[in-house]
Formats: sequence, structure tokens, C-alpha cells
Amino acid sequence: MERLGELSIDELLTPVEGGSHAGGEDLAFSLLFDEIKEARRADPTYLPQGEWQTELKQSDWAQVIGLTSEALTAQSKDIQLAAWLCEGLAHREGFEGISFGLMLIARMLDDYWETLYPELDEDDFDERVARLNWLGDTLIDVVRTMPLVMGEQYSLADYDESRQVENQARNDPDAMDQALSDGKINDEIFQRSVVLTNTGFLQEKHAVISSALASLEHLDSIGDQRFGRDAPSFIALEKVMVQCRDLIAKLLRDRGANIVEGEDTEAADEGEQAMTEVVEPEPASAGGNTSSGPLRSKPQSREEAFEMLNGVARYFKEREPHSPVPYLIERAVKWGRMPLEEWLKDVIKDHGVIDNIQDTLGTQPRSEDY
Repeated sequence: MERLGELSIDELLTPVEGGSHAGGEDLAFSLLFDEIKEARRADPTYLPQGEWQTELKQSDWAQVIGLTSEALTAQSKDIQLAAWLCEGLAHREGFEGISFGLMLIARMLDDYWETLYPELDEDDFDERVARLNWLGDTLIDVVRTMPLVMGEQYSLADYDESRQVENQARNDPDAMDQALSDGKINDEIFQRSVVLTNTGFLQEKHAVISSALASLEHLDSIGDQRFGRDAPSFIALEKVMVQCRDLIAKLLRDRGANIVEGEDTEAADEGEQAMTEVVEPEPASAGGNTSSGPLRSKPQSREEAFEMLNGVARYFKEREPHSPVPYLIERAVKWGRMPLEEWLKDVIKDHGVIDNIQDTLGTQPRSEDY
């Protein structure tokens, strides 16, 4: 991925103009670094506020992206700047942001190795390796909480939580109720969002995660070439990204859908684009638990409504394979897509009754149509 929105890797790697050093200036102790750190900072949500209620500070990732990208272009080729940019893009753009950021760092290591900041100290790579290891560790938590499905936009962390709740409930029946009252989710709640997630969304998500993994593999390869045995390790980050990709692949297999790679994703996404905003959670009552409340679907068209019913049928086939519910839903969808005459023939087997109904409605076909 060479471009993301207004950002271009080629432009970010343009040599710094007017400087005696190809990598620009060292900004490690500059006011700019302090400004970026402040933009990244967020107050913990668990802090007690007492009588004096103040608005908790949140990270300003747009500012982080703006400051780091401008500095990389005009002032300094610095691994820390690129790492902060990658972090900001991960929060704002998801896996596409990670893919772009990792490719940028790989290119930077290749193009500016001798003049890159932090500077080399007699072949001592510690400072550079430390910054890359920091990025890998930081992205793990970001990836674990990235939305993977629509509806409530649950993540890998939410999926793991749902499995843990289910496992605890097997040994202690009361554990389920306690977990739900604590705001946790179980498998049923997670599957609600899965059912309301269209296939094109999942196919595209699988493709962008695969692209991000390819970028990570490329950075890992460049790191091995440049750092040798001291190369930073991205094994833990790779593991959590693979878990996300494998979860999406499982959800696609469960509904009998193909895994789309590369350019085919665009076509699949266009075919499903009209369905990207079909789910809204039903407003919770005051003090209620939104996680376990019912979800309201809001299809934007007749065809979307049928598609969502098919999703509900898939859910019941997986969760309750012996239940008649999914087959009744599928029959309802089939009937809903039939013209009146065809529906009458499918529902009523007595042709005399059909003739009487069609005669009353004025839709009596010619005899040769039978």
C-alpha cells in the first residue's frame, strides 16, 4: 500500500530540503516531540473524579497523524515519528493504516539506513530496535480491539471474552448471569452482530488483514537484513493479526462464503455496499445493559430485508440445527420473492381454488399457461 488518503509513502520519504544531513535534524528533544506525546495522551477512564467533574482527555489521533507526517516530510526521517504515525493510522484507519505504516517504516529502513534517526552508534542498533519493538507491542492491543463485525462492532477481544464466558458457564451455571450483569458478552450476543454483518464486509476485512500481514512480513524481512541477529521481533503482533484473520475466515466458512483476495474484494464490496448501514442497536432503557439487549435491524430496501432474514436463518442453522425456525424463515424469503401467481401455485395445490382467487383478483391467466 503506497498511498492512504492524502498520505503517500513516496512523499513522506522525499529527502529533507535545505539540510546538511540527508535525514534532516534530530527532533528527539524538541518541542514537537512533546506536542505529539501530549496529542497521544489519554486519561484513564477508571480515574475517580469526585465532586469536581472534568472532561477526560482523549487521544487526538488526527493531530498525531498531521504532526508526524509533516515532520517526516519536511524535518526528519525518524523511526519514532514513523512509529507514532503508524499508531495514529491504526487507530483512525484500522488495518489499512497498519499496512501503510509498516510499509513506510520498511521503506525508510531501506532508503535512509545510514542517515536515519536515531543515529547509528558504532553499529549499535539498540535505539532503533527499541522503537520498533515499542511499535510492535503497542499495536497488539490496538489490533485486539479493532472492530471485526458490524452491529455492535465487536473485536477479537470481545470474541475471546464471549468464549471465556461460555467456558465458565459450563462449570458454573450462575457464572453466565454474573458475567452478563458485569457487562460482558456471551456467544449468543456476539453472534447477533455476526448475523447482521454482510458477507462483503467480512470478505473485505479478510483481505485488508491479509494485506497488513504481508506488510508486516516485508518489514520483518527488511529488519532481518538490516539488524541481523539483533532484529526486532514482531511475532506477538503477527500472532494476534493472524487470529483476527482466522476468525473472519471462520465466520465466512460458517455461512458458506468464499474468501475473496486482492482486486476481487472491490467487486464483492460494491455488490454489498448498499447493506453497510443496516444495523442499529435498539436504544437501551435507563441503566440497562446495552450488550445483552435486543438489536433492531433497519433494512434500507426490500432486498436488504430478505438478506438480513437469510442471515438470521444462518444463525439458527448453526446454533440450533434441529430447529424448524431457519427453514420457515427461508421459505418466507422464497415466498416473498415470488410473484403472486407463482406463490399461489406453491401454497395452494387445488387448481380450482387458485382459479377462483385469480378470477376474483382479475389475474386469471390463459389456459395454455397451465
